[in-house]
Amino acid sequence: MVFVKDARTLRFVRLNRAGEALLGISRSDYVGRTDHDFFPVEEADFFTLKDREVIAHGHVVDIPEEPIETPSGRRILHTKKLPVVDDDGQPIYLLGISEDITDRKHANDAIEAARVEADRANRAKTEFLSRMSHELRTPLNAILGFSQLLEMDELNADQRENVAYISQAGRHLLELINEVLDISRIESGQISISREPVAVDEVVHEVATLVRPLADARGVTVEVVAIEPGAFVLADRQRLNQVLLNLLSNAVKYNREGGSIRVETRPADDGMLRITVTDTGLGIPPEYHGRLFRPFDRLGADRSSVEGTGMGLALSKGLVEAMAGSIGVESTVGVGSSFWVELAMAESQLARYERTTDAAGAAVREASLVILQIDDNVSNVRLVERIVARRPGTELLSAGRGQLGLELARHHRPGLILLDLHLPDMAGDEVLGQLRADPATCDLPVVVLSADAERGRRDQLIAGGAFGYLDKPLDVGDFLAIVDRLAARGMPPR
Repeated sequence: MVFVKDARTLRFVRLNRAGEALLGISRSDYVGRTDHDFFPVEEADFFTLKDREVIAHGHVVDIPEEPIETPSGRRILHTKKLPVVDDDGQPIYLLGISEDITDRKHANDAIEAARVEADRANRAKTEFLSRMSHELRTPLNAILGFSQLLEMDELNADQRENVAYISQAGRHLLELINEVLDISRIESGQISISREPVAVDEVVHEVATLVRPLADARGVTVEVVAIEPGAFVLADRQRLNQVLLNLLSNAVKYNREGGSIRVETRPADDGMLRITVTDTGLGIPPEYHGRLFRPFDRLGADRSSVEGTGMGLALSKGLVEAMAGSIGVESTVGVGSSFWVELAMAESQLARYERTTDAAGAAVREASLVILQIDDNVSNVRLVERIVARRPGTELLSAGRGQLGLELARHHRPGLILLDLHLPDMAGDEVLGQLRADPATCDLPVVVLSADAERGRRDQLIAGGAFGYLDKPLDVGDFLAIVDRLAARGMPPR
């Protein structure tokens, strides 16, 4: 719509046909009349205010969204108004150009509403999965922890086999929980990735070693070829390990009996390095390639004897892209498939790998150490009691409430405090804050032992003064390594 008004009276002089159609008026209706003759008072006052601004200041006024009542209903216009001046520079007319953006505005509003709703749903899903993870990890902590302790005892063959089944099932459930959480984090943009130079040959050989027992059971050979020892890529080492382990595990599961797997690397375009895992399985029809990386889509494999959840490739894709890489597949039915990952190459001299070993021995294990566990879960307390019992000279104090834990910490000044985040009387964060604020306890090492799975949560606790963080289910070896390291330092001064 284009319209012209008299600069002094702001009465309409001209209106094009698009304007006549929009407002439902003809030339005889508008010439010599003002906005107050056509529109509600509030609208007309707004239009007049903007008109006077144009005339007074002599500049263009841009109104991104201008609601207007018309015979066909309320419309939204994008309007620009500018002065038309005479030879002396005095305004004689006001020119207005309006575009009807109603449909576009409604579409954008719908898109924004859908985005907000999707974000809300994602946040709700992430919160639900995090809470569910905590509820599942707490009993898993007891299952896996006590099964690890049983494995350290003298058992007969049947008992050892039974314990192995318990541990295997528990670890499998833990892997499923972690996969669901990782996919949720990727979808919500909360996945935590630390990119640094990673030696490709180390990761490939490590993963191949892990997969070989599974491959041997099916008569599948795993061959690692053309892996340059000096090749480095920018990646998160743990996540790259996770991706390659998934690709090699799939290559075993979906291979034929007596088949083979080949792992190799080669330079790709634009400074990238390609890692390829090739199998001799049945191959994947081209029409399925687009569905391979969708979560929970097993391409009909759920009707086969091959176990799986359909999360592995979707998770791998998200992790690789989070590491600024790409992943893809080339497959021929009846011949096999090649899954590849491309990551940016890194200068090997930038990699600084420090391989340290814990030299703690029998003398360290005999050192005196007092541990304070602040946790109200009985099974968690019993598990730590059993673990600590394997370190002679170590004493364990327990507090089921945060306030009691603070009092014991001040009185005994333990060499290690194990802190759960979910206590009946106060939050674990608050306990940590009070320990750090109290001069009597500010130097005591605090290790958070919790089933909360968010990486950002862990970073927040470390920044808040935690010495370390151990996930539930508890890994006994990791826990004992911390105990031994702190025992070597000795007890804090009283």
